[in-house]
Order: sequence, then C-alpha cells, then structure tokens
Amino acid sequence: MSASTQYATRLILAALLWALPAGAQSSDEDDFKLARNLYRDAGDYATSSSLFAEFIRNYPNSPQLAEARLMLARSYRNSSRFALAASTYETFFLEHPDHLATADARRERAACLSQTGQYAAAALAYEDVQRRFSASDFAAQALIDAAANHTYGQNPQRAVNLYQRVLDEYSTNAAAHQARYQLAKLLFTAGHSDEAQRLLGQIALANPAPPQAASAQLLNGRIDLFLGNRDKAAEKFTVLYKRFATSPQADSAHVDYAAHLYEQRLFSQAGDAFARAQSSLKNSALQHDALLGLADARRQSRQTAEALTHYRALLTQVQPGDAHYLGARLGQAIALGQAGQFALAVGLFQGLIQAGEGREALTALRELATLYKGRGDHSRAITWYRRYLQEAGEEAGDALAVRAVLADLYASTGYREEAVAIYRQLAAGQGDVAAEAQFGLASTFEAGDQPREALREYVAYLELFPGAPHTETARQRIEYLREFTVMNPAELSQALQQAWIDELSGTPRQSVQLYVAHALFEHHDFASAARSFEHYAAAHSHTMYGPEAQFFLAESLLNLSRQRSMEERMSTADSLRELALQEYRILSTAEASSWAQRAQIRLIEIEAESGPDSLRLSTLEEGFARFVRNYSREGSEHLDQALFQLAEARRALSAGEDVKIKSAIADYESLRKLFPKSPLVSQALFGIGLCLTQRGQYEAAADSLERMLQEYPESPLVANALFELGQMQLSQGKPQQAIGRLQELRWGYPAFPERRKALLLLADTYFSLREYGAAAELYRPLTEAAGVRDPGGRVRRQLARAYHHMGHYSAALQTYRRLLGEEVEVAARDSIYFDQALLLVRLGQEDDAVGQFLLVRDEFPKAPLANQAGARAGHIAFALGQYDQARRIYEPLLERDVSDSLVYGQYALALFRLQRIEEGRKAAKRYADRMDEKAEWDQRFLLEEGRYYQRAKNYDRALKAFRDVVKRQGRAAGEGAYYAAETLWQQNASAPSEEGAARALDALVRFVQDYPDSPQSADAYLRLANYQFALHNYLQAAGAYKRVLEAPEAARDAQHEAVWRLLQSYQGAHEYEAAHGVAEQLLRDFPDHPHQLEARLELGVILKEKGQYTQAISYFEALLNEQQLDANDASEARFYVGESYQNMGEYRKAIEAYYKVSYHGAGGFIQWITSADFQRAKCHESMGEYATAIAVYERIVQREGGSTPQGEMAQEQIMLLRRRL
Repeated sequence: MSASTQYATRLILAALLWALPAGAQSSDEDDFKLARNLYRDAGDYATSSSLFAEFIRNYPNSPQLAEARLMLARSYRNSSRFALAASTYETFFLEHPDHLATADARRERAACLSQTGQYAAAALAYEDVQRRFSASDFAAQALIDAAANHTYGQNPQRAVNLYQRVLDEYSTNAAAHQARYQLAKLLFTAGHSDEAQRLLGQIALANPAPPQAASAQLLNGRIDLFLGNRDKAAEKFTVLYKRFATSPQADSAHVDYAAHLYEQRLFSQAGDAFARAQSSLKNSALQHDALLGLADARRQSRQTAEALTHYRALLTQVQPGDAHYLGARLGQAIALGQAGQFALAVGLFQGLIQAGEGREALTALRELATLYKGRGDHSRAITWYRRYLQEAGEEAGDALAVRAVLADLYASTGYREEAVAIYRQLAAGQGDVAAEAQFGLASTFEAGDQPREALREYVAYLELFPGAPHTETARQRIEYLREFTVMNPAELSQALQQAWIDELSGTPRQSVQLYVAHALFEHHDFASAARSFEHYAAAHSHTMYGPEAQFFLAESLLNLSRQRSMEERMSTADSLRELALQEYRILSTAEASSWAQRAQIRLIEIEAESGPDSLRLSTLEEGFARFVRNYSREGSEHLDQALFQLAEARRALSAGEDVKIKSAIADYESLRKLFPKSPLVSQALFGIGLCLTQRGQYEAAADSLERMLQEYPESPLVANALFELGQMQLSQGKPQQAIGRLQELRWGYPAFPERRKALLLLADTYFSLREYGAAAELYRPLTEAAGVRDPGGRVRRQLARAYHHMGHYSAALQTYRRLLGEEVEVAARDSIYFDQALLLVRLGQEDDAVGQFLLVRDEFPKAPLANQAGARAGHIAFALGQYDQARRIYEPLLERDVSDSLVYGQYALALFRLQRIEEGRKAAKRYADRMDEKAEWDQRFLLEEGRYYQRAKNYDRALKAFRDVVKRQGRAAGEGAYYAAETLWQQNASAPSEEGAARALDALVRFVQDYPDSPQSADAYLRLANYQFALHNYLQAAGAYKRVLEAPEAARDAQHEAVWRLLQSYQGAHEYEAAHGVAEQLLRDFPDHPHQLEARLELGVILKEKGQYTQAISYFEALLNEQQLDANDASEARFYVGESYQNMGEYRKAIEAYYKVSYHGAGGFIQWITSADFQRAKCHESMGEYATAIAVYERIVQREGGSTPQGEMAQEQIMLLRRRL
C-alpha cells in the first residue's frame, strides 16, 4: 500500500471512530462492525485483515470471535495471501467446529492450499470435506476438486479413482457430468481412448443436455482426429453443428477439422475446409484463425497468388499486436519466395527476425535458410540454418530434420567432415530422419572417395532400416562399389610401384606391362585396365600372352559398359558394349585356345541378354549345349562354366517339365564329377537343390543345400540357400528348423535382395506357431517402413491379429483403425470391421461392438460374414439384457432363414422377457418346427414362461411351469427347481404362514442337495444363510455362507455379501478366531469390497475381543492415522482404543482415548460420545477419583437430559458416588 493510500485510510478510520457514540469507541461490537464494513462495503481486504487480526487479539472472549476469524481468513484470501488464509481457516473450524460456515471454511481452505501449489494437501482437504459432508449438495463437487488437485499434483490414478467415485456415489448429481468429462480427459491422456469416448458419448447424449455436452462432443471428435478416424470425427462434428450451432465449441470444431487436414498434409482439402469454416464462424478470433489457415493451405498447395490475396486480406483486419499478424507476415514472406519475389521475401523475413517475437521469428530463420537453399546459395543457407538451431535449441520439434538438411548442405558444398559428424549423430537415433542420415552418411563417404567406409555404411543402412525408401538405391550402390570401385587404392599403388621396381631390376617390360594391366583389372580400375590391355595386345598380338590380353581387354570394356550403365550414361555404355563384343568375336574365331573358348562363352552370354526371358534362356541353352558338344571330347578348362550355364538355362526353362529338370540335374552332376575343384560346384549344389525341390524331392533337395552350406560357407549363394531351406522346411512341416534358417538369414545377410519377403515369411511362421509376440516384433517394422507397398494391408492385418491373440486389444484396434484411415484399398474390409467388433467385446465395450457388428451386416449385406455379424450383435444385446434391441436384430435374420439355432431360441426368449408371451409361444413353436435340438430349448421356453408368471405374481402357474421343467430332467431341471423354490419363497412373502415358510425352506434345501453344482446354488445358499442369520442361528448361517464362497458360479456381489455376513456370523457366535480368519480373507481376496474399511475396523474389534489389547490398540491407531474412516467409524475406533486400555488397567491412557472420542467426534453418532463419557467416568472411579467421575456424569446429564435412559443412569451413578464421598 502506498503512503498516500495509508494516510487516506487513517483519515477514514479516524472519521469513523469520531462518529461513534461516547463510551463506545473501544467496544468489541463497534470494532467488529468497523472491520466488517471495510471488508463487505469498501472491499478493502488489506485493511480489514489488519483490523480483524487486532480484534481477535483484543477480544478473545467476544461472541463475534468466530465471525472475526472467518472474515480474517476471507480477507487474506481476497487479498491473495493464500498461505495465511489457509492457516486462519484451519484455526476457525478447529476452534468453532459447530459454526454454520464450517463446511464453507473447509472448502475455502482447500482452495487456498491449491492456490499455493500444495496440491496434495488441497486434494486431501477436499476429500475431507466430502467425508464430513457426504450428503451435502457440494459433496460431489468436493470430490471433483480433490481429483483436479491430484491431477495438478501428478497423481492421475488417484484422480481417476475419485472421478469414478463421483459417478458411483453421486450419479444423479448435477456435477456427475463434470466428473465424467474430466475422467474422460484423464483416461484419454493415459491411452484409454475407447473408454474416454464412451464417457464423452454419455455426456453428449444426455437429455436434457448438460453444460458439458458441447465440450464433450467436441473432445470426442478431437480424439477421433488424433486416432486418425477422420470420418468418425466428421460425423461427431456434424452432430455438434446441428445440436449446438451457436456454441463456441461448434466454431472450434470447424477450425479443428480443417487444421487436422492441414497437419495430415492434405492441403487442398484443408483449404476448402478452412474456407467453409470462415462462412460459418461467429467468433472473430477463430475467423482470423480460419483465414490464416486458408492462406497457409493455399500456399502449401502452391496456389500462391490466392494465398497472397488471403494474407493481404488478413493483414488489413488485424493490428501488428494481434496474435495473427506475425503468422500472416510469415506466410506472406514464404509465399513471396515461392512467387519468385526474392527481395521482398528476404525483407519480410529479416523484419520478422529483427522483431524477435515468438515462434514466427524462429520460423523466419528456418524459412529464410530454405529460401537461400532453393536458390542454390548454400553458404547463406548454412548460416541461417545454424542460427536457427542455435536459437531454437536441440529440443525444437524440427531440430532433427533441420540438422539433416544442414548435413546435406555441408555434404554438397564439400564440408564432408561436418556432414559426417551430423549424419553420425542423427543415424544413432530412430525413425525416418535416422534412416535418411544413415543413407546420407554412406553417400558422403562415397562422394569423398572413401569407398570402404561408404560400403560399410550402405550395408548398415540395409541392416538397420529394412524396407526404408532408399533400399534399392543402397543395393545398387553396394553393387557399384563392390564391382566398379578401387576399394584399396594403397594396395593398387603398391602393386604398380612394385612393377616399376621389377622393371628396373631387369624384369622384361612386356611382363611388367601385362602385370600392371592385371593389377588394374583386379582392383576394378577398368578404364585404366582397358588402356593397358589394349596397348599390350597391339604391341604383342602374336605372342603367347596376346590372346589373354585381348580377352581381358574385352572383359574390361564389358565391365566399363556395365559401370556406365549404372551411371546412366547409356550411349557410352552401348558403345563400350559393342567394342567388347567386337573383341570377343575376333578372339573367338582365332586359333583354338583357352582364351578363345572363354570368348565364345562370353559371346553366348552377351548375345542372350537381349530379348524376352524365354528367348534368352533358349539362346543360352542352345549356345552352351553346342559348346559342350564341341569340347566334351577334346576337353576344355572352361567346360565347367558351360555345363553350369547349360544346367541353369534348362532349370529355368523347365516350367515343371520333368525332362528338362532331369537334364539340368545331369548337367550339374557332370560339373561336380568332372570338375570337383571348380568354384562353381557350390552353385551346382544349389541348382541341384532347386531342381529337386521342383520335383517334390524335398529331403534330397535339403541334403544338397545343407551340403552346400557346410562345404562352401563363403559361397555367394549362402543367403539364397538359407531362404530356400526355410521355405522348404516349412513345406515339410518343420517350422522350428525353418525359423533357425530364416533367423540366420535375418541377422547374417542384411543386404539380401529378398530380405522383406524373408522377414515376412519368418513372421508368418511365428504367427502360425502362436508365438504372437515374436511375430508382432517382425510385422511392426515391416508396417512402419516408408515407401513400401503393403497390398491390401496384409502385413498390418497380421500385426493387428497378433496383437489380438496377445491380448493387446487396444493396440490391435488402433492398428486396424490406422489401416482403414489411410485411404488405401484394403482387402476384405468386412472381416476387418468384424475383427474390430470382436476386439470391442474383449475391451468390454459391448454397445460399440453391437454397432460395429451391425455395420458389417448393413454395409456388406452379401458378404459371408453379414449373417454372423448380425447374429453376434443380437447375442450381445441379449446378453446385456437389451431384449427389444435383440428382437429387432434377430427378426431380419429369421427372414433370411439362418441356420443358427441360438438366433431362433434367443429370439423366443427375448419375447418372453419382454412380456410378449403369445409372440414368445409362436416363436418357440417356430423353433420346434425348424430345429432338431428341441428338448433342451423346450425346457428353456417353459422356464421363461414360468418366469413370466412369476413376475406377474401368478405363483400357481409359475410353480406348475417350473415343476414341469424339473420333471423333464434336462439341463434346465436345476434352474427349474431353483425358480420353483424362489417362487415358494415369494409366495410366502406375499402371504406369510408357517406352512408356507416351511415349504419354501424345504424346497431350497432339496434344491441344494439335488443340484449342488447348479449356477444358482450360490444364490440358494445365500438365501438359506440369510434366513438362519435373521434367526440368530449364526453357526448354521456361517456354514451356508461358506458354501456361497466355495461355489465357482457365485456372482461377485453374492460373494461380497457372503463374506461380510460370514464375518458377522462368527462374531455373533463369539467365534473370534474364525472371525479373524474371515476378516483377513475379506481384506486379502476382496480389495473392491464395499465394506473394506468396516472390515478393517472389525479386525481391530476381534483383536480386542480375543484379549490382544496391545495389538488392537496399534491396529486402531494405524487405521486412524490413515484418515480414511468417516466420523462415526473414527469415533468407534477411538472408543475401542479406550476400552482396550481400560481392560488392560491403564486407566489414564483409557481416559485420554475416551476424551478424544468427544473431542474429534462432532460428525459421529452422539452415542459414541456418551458411551465414551460413561467409560471415562468408570476409569476415574476405578482410580478413586470420584469427584472427577461425578463431573463427567453431570456433563452426560446436562447433554442428554435427566429424563433420558442415559441421563437416569448417570444420575444413579452420581448418587452412588456421593454416598461414597
């Protein structure tokens, strides 16, 4: 408060005091009124708090003391001194517990605790308010406020429990929908979206609509958007527009839906949605949101001119300080850049950056960098991207993506070390950015002439990111590096130096030249090798090494042709190929030599490359057959290669033709026999395996492949052999062996071209073995790989099914929803919807499941699943007791003459339970006419008819029907006997008589004897037990209650009642040991029991009754310290503490305990206070303190009145004690 304000306040005070009558200036009444007037009329809470505090100090005995304390607390609260307010409120209600404002004070104190950030304490305070005033109008709101503070205090589970309590205990209270709404938000945050949507649906459909209805409908739609269920969200928003057209939530829904389309990068649709929103919105701020969204969407869809028009329109509607202004300026700058107006765009970006306000300034940094990058000014782009990262920080949402772009720029401008450093950091992460970084790392090494490092990183890319977008490119680069790159320049250089040294040392120049050419060829420097071989062949064509040089000249030219082809230099590649062919032809027609034969083989291979597969294979077969014929007698060191190629061609041409397959096997075997040391033997074994597989000789095929793996572990076909073995072993019914081979392939050969197919086969194998966790682990990355087709959504369906089998029903449901929401062609949608319905059943969302099954029925009426879906929908509705809905679902199925007997049977039962007995009888006859299983269903129909008469209180006809069921001795006989007994019981209840009671009791006893395993036996025993309990036959009652607990079919409610009554029965029979065991059983096995707290209290009583007073005292005190007992139970517990001390002879401690009953027991029954006072007086008597005892008795008389039984007893004790005195 300023000095001038303080001075003015003193003048006011002086004037007020001067106006008081003489002699009254210091009276408590006038001082109180002065402070109250400042509080109430002037609203000067700071001054009123000072005056109230001074009043309390000066007048501690004033009748206005309570009001002063309350108003002091409120003064502190209204002046935002919440900590002082909280402590003052506490003093108020502790010192004045009977004040009418106590409840308000407790609530206001809780609010102050929350304001100070003491959320846990505030929550407990609100819970205490609800416990003390559980029947008040504000009790439900107190629980809601407690839950909110638990949420603020990061204890969401406790908040969930409290919101659920509101729904359980105050379901009709106006605050119930508020609790339901907040509970839905918490459940959604915790990942339980289905349950959250169910609660929100209840709010939105309530009639009349509660205040939260529009918000609930909005949130429900937003959850659908979050889950990717765009169509469902649109349906919910449409309902919102119709029911709450003028609400702010309807406006928000328009913008939310358009924004979702924008976030999904559906910019054209988003723009249209924003345009529609603009015409519907009433809120000006949201109109600006929509106009900005419209402009951004048009910009993103490259409708730049329209975007600029919308940006300009928005800038004329908002001021520079408006939240939309900077967004519009930013969008305008980006659009100008798109339009080629570079200078204007840069100027706007620079202006935003210099303003330095909010996220727009940061975004301007990034977009300016992007603009420079697009113009090819990479140096400036790097500068602005680096500044963006410095200012935005590593935690920025797009930091990884920006760093990836920065690395690309470094790589493209020659700063490879910087690029490699960033790529390595990014590649260590996960997701698309990591995959791109790994590929960028490999590309950078390749561009920097580090082929070994590039090869390593490309292989790592295939291994770490299977199915990623650049998979095929990576494989091509691996092939290029391995086939056409000098992988070890140092080794090549050393070889060339050695050749030079050898020449200086006297080695003939001719030999050195050939050595150099071969060194270049072996190190894949084919251009240099071609020049060297050409030079040698020209100079030494007639020497013994001339044909060798000519052959390798052709080989070098052919490899160069393939290299240029991979570099997409096709004309050069074609020219080089023709040169190679020319050299091969010249050499092949020269004098017979090994090199001429090799040239002939090459010509056969090259000439077969053009044309369709069938022609290519025929050319290969014809050419190599001719070669084998020509050289089989005179021999050739290249005959193994010709035999192999001939066998390969014949195998490929076979198409199931056994003659060709046998010929291929013979060729492979000839190769193995004639050339056992040929490097092609391993491939021949692989080929034999494939041929035997084609012939169905799987054991022999597997032997061939296994032999290849054992004898030739370095063969290039090892991965192929593993894959073939895996497939073969699966076809032989050996899944575990197949898994071993496929896992070996998975981890050992990441670059295998058919890797995705192999992983899918492995996943399917695990799935078929019901190892769903292992299957899901493999399916998941296959569904997440970007750019990979999943025809019909097969892999995602398998993943969803695996989740389903694993019991991960929510994950399965979400997988299906994502699949359906991706707007791809999905095969068998009807079965997906059907599976979703099954999952909803598993999740306990039966109403939603019914709707989903009906969707299958209505959307796919001709599908095989349509009738089954309709039947399941009807069965669920029937099980839920929704008999009219079940009837309506069953009727179309009956018209289609389905063969499901349950449809016919339950249709009849539904009619009976709807009290439509004549229709039920007709339906029962219809069942009998169409179905074979008549006897059992006849009994059930008769049973339902009896139940109809039972509900109509026509007990004689009901008994007749039930007894007929029993006579037929079918499965329903036990049920008939039970309902007959129940009917007798009800009949006696309506007209009580000893004879009727005996008949009913006898019927129940006979039922449990005759049908001990009946599902109704638990209910019968419970009825018998309650009958004995009412007669105080506690041990007989206990025996029957135990039978209820032992019954496997007993309902949870019946078990709850039985265990509680069993505890009471043993206590009533004074069987405390047995009671102790039951109490512990209740606490252990029934954590959800409604009498949990009472059972804990009873356990203390049992300890006391057993004479275990010390343990009883400890138990009661621990229970009290938990502060969970209501006021009455707390009084009872304190009483028993006193009684235990009294029984131990520790009277002083007993007196203290009894005194606490009255001190804390304002909210409990008065009987506990009176009983405690009586026992306290007895303790004083026991210690000879008669005068004190008389004082206590007098207080009882004063409180209870002298004419009451308690007062009379106290007066008698007073008279006795006075005689003693």
